[in-house]
Amino acid sequence: MQTKLIVTLLVGLASGAAFAQNASLLVYQVAEQGTDPYVSRVLVTPDYLRLDEGADDGSFTLFDRRQEILYNVSPEDRSILVLDVTEPVTAEDPALILQAKVEVDEQAPLVAGRRPTHVTLLANGEECSDLVVIKDTMSDAVAALGEMKTALARMQAQTLAATPLEMRTPCDMAMNVYAPTRSLQYGLPLHERSAGRSQSLVDFDDAHAADDALFVLPDDFDRRPLFSSGAI
Repeated sequence: MQTKLIVTLLVGLASGAAFAQNASLLVYQVAEQGTDPYVSRVLVTPDYLRLDEGADDGSFTLFDRRQEILYNVSPEDRSILVLDVTEPVTAEDPALILQAKVEVDEQAPLVAGRRPTHVTLLANGEECSDLVVIKDTMSDAVAALGEMKTALARMQAQTLAATPLEMRTPCDMAMNVYAPTRSLQYGLPLHERSAGRSQSLVDFDDAHAADDALFVLPDDFDRRPLFSSGAI
């Protein structure tokens, strides 16, 4: 009886391991003007980045790191919006002057053995974001976020002509088009504040067991390319 129990347990463990993999996990608490606070969960593997609000069965964004394609998945209407823009962003506007103020607070407590750094990012003298970061922590997750932001910048560049002039401020252009990875160049953001939005890191793990199914697109959902009629 004992042998049978051990064999059954081992089979169960092996079966479970076949459907899970190690992923990097980041969990942020986000506050945006006009909305209730919510959770932003980031799961990263060598092939994918998944962004959701902490629910396995809700809406999510899946970024294919190899193909550099973004998929916005909506279970509510059983659809997948495909964002596949390969054209590179044009050279930075010479009129856009990017600056950064960086200060290490030697009195701040260590986080993951690292001393936090305070970073203020500016564009044409306008403060764009204020961050507290730590270096050399969760590096693959930080790299994946940068890859996704770069892909989003390509999309923004393609729709720039249709963007209202009031939304083309120096900060908007820097953060969303010409320098999308600025906030990640200094390390893992612990706190980040920009106009109308703030987020704080509440959990992180570089060996999180994530179900393989979280990185699979539903086969029976309608796929809508970004620039197709009726996609947006």
